[in-house]
Amino acid sequence: MINILSSHRIYNHPKVKDEVLKYVNKNSKVCVIAFSFFESGFTQETYELSYEKEGRWYIHIIEPFLDLGLTENNFSWVIYKKDSKETAITKINEADVIFFPGGAPDLFVTRLKEQGLFDHLKNIDKILMGPSAGTMIQFDQFHISKDYDYKKFSIHEGLGYINDFGVEVHFRRRKQQKKGIRRMSHLNPRPIYVVYEDGMMILEDNQIIFKHQVIKYYQNGRKLK
Repeated sequence: MINILSSHRIYNHPKVKDEVLKYVNKNSKVCVIAFSFFESGFTQETYELSYEKEGRWYIHIIEPFLDLGLTENNFSWVIYKKDSKETAITKINEADVIFFPGGAPDLFVTRLKEQGLFDHLKNIDKILMGPSAGTMIQFDQFHISKDYDYKKFSIHEGLGYINDFGVEVHFRRRKQQKKGIRRMSHLNPRPIYVVYEDGMMILEDNQIIFKHQVIKYYQNGRKLK
């Protein structure tokens, strides 16, 4: 299994592009599971339009991949409530890469369970990637630090691909981020890595093989850096 973790869609960034191309290239079939949207202002119609060709999130997701040699034909899309469990599983099984978009990680997991995809995804062995929320849900459990979207710290179940460390994405040394990291580290003594805005790490069979702008920050309730 390959896990590509990041805060943003920096796959074509000069510092990481060559590493990403070892796993994702013009021959890759990418399945986007588009379940990560926030509920504020949500309607099914506007959501679906945003993932249709030339839609806001459609363009947002595929843009960095075009620089890696992929085209729109490389992508399939699992759309919330539009795809059945059966059509979604077919798209997942046919893909080489599963892409989890950024957004609301807690709602992402809730919808995966609601649509009957959570257990199926837990048992796949593919290339898994996605920024922000798409990184967070790859862990067995993840924490959400208080911020603009979330008014309090919380811990949630993830897909369980990674269980021997945790992450804080979008790390900007904010007070609430440091408090969230410290609290999570006291509850679970495993290491916590911080992923800066242009950070990325790649795991191969649960071993970290590449890091850029990623630092091991906390362990056993103690700051390391």
